[in-house]
Amino acid sequence: RLYGYEAACCIANCCFGKLVTMKKTARLDYTYTMAVIYRFILAFVVGFVATALLSVALSSILNLVQPKAESIYLAGFLSILFYVFFVIFSFCIHSLVKLSLFSGLVCLFFYLLIVGVA
Repeated sequence: RLYGYEAACCIANCCFGKLVTMKKTARLDYTYTMAVIYRFILAFVVGFVATALLSVALSSILNLVQPKAESIYLAGFLSILFYVFFVIFSFCIHSLVKLSLFSGLVCLFFYLLIVGVA
């Protein structure tokens, strides 16, 4: 009995009448590699920028209602939670165009929030 790779080669040989060999490893396409690198940059670098903007915005907003130490601590804690969810969410979105738009809009929103608060 043949299993896996050998069975696939045997079936291909029977169907096409010629010797067919399959590569055990395939070289990744250049565009796929660049898409993965772009997704990592969006997830981690743009996520870090958005987290920094959120931290500044939250600390200035929370400073209005709480003492300074508590507002900074809460802003940092919420920003770290946001960063974790942002990274997870960026790997859940399949389209790079939608991910780029989402990341850009989040950063723009947090920047406008800082400008509006200050």
